[in-house]
Amino acid sequence: MSKTTLFQKIHSELDKLNDRIDTKIIKGLQYEKEARRHRELLATLQYLREDVVSPVQKPRRRSHIGKSPVRQSLNRGVMARLFTWKFAF
Repeated sequence: MSKTTLFQKIHSELDKLNDRIDTKIIKGLQYEKEARRHRELLATLQYLREDVVSPVQKPRRRSHIGKSPVRQSLNRGVMARLFTWKFAF
């Protein structure tokens, strides 16, 4: 079973479990077994996510939607900056 299908199965199981817990809370019944199973599934998801994302990778920053003119000129490189500077005389 691939990790994506495992993620999907666990999420669907969590949805069903949440519904079952909600109905038991509304009826005023005990839901200890369901809560324990819920914690186990969440721990499994956390373990799988840690396995997928290595601790060496840095989180990526979101790119700016509107870049400043200075940032745009810096992105073009040294040669472009040297030949496009306008000096006031």
